Amino acid sequence: MMTLSPSSESTTHLGTTHLGHYGLIAGVFDELGIPELIDNLLPKKSGHNISHSTAIKAMCINGLGFTERRL
Repeated sequence: MMTLSPSSESTTHLGTTHLGHYGLIAGVFDELGIPELIDNLLPKKSGHNISHSTAIKAMCINGLGFTERRL
């Protein structure tokens, strides 16, 4: 992820954040429109804090072995 933050001296500060495989998998997941499809097919019916698509994305990243911790 790259951020630009202009300052008052008209110079810009560039910064990067290394996301590793997290950003790659999450980016492809979002680019293919999978979250919208999941949320349309499985609408929220209770007061949970996260959507079904977010939970499934986390399970995919965890299941592919990109984390060393359980959810």
